[in-house]
Amino acid sequence: MNIAIIGVVMVLVAALGGILFVRRHTEQSQTQVKMVLFGLYFWGIIFAQIIVLALAYALNQKYHFF
Repeated sequence: MNIAIIGVVMVLVAALGGILFVRRHTEQSQTQVKMVLFGLYFWGIIFAQIIVLALAYALNQKYHFF
């Protein structure tokens, strides 16, 4: 798969996840707090995806799953 497509999919998933997590916290009424929480959730999801993809890549190199 093209690396640009993977990157776009990762950003879209992280953005949607960040929006959903921010909407879950309805007690946070200030816009600034919601923006900071979105940033934290966005980057947390991005880093989690990078770790999962790196593990999949490493396992594929060792065991040739795909």
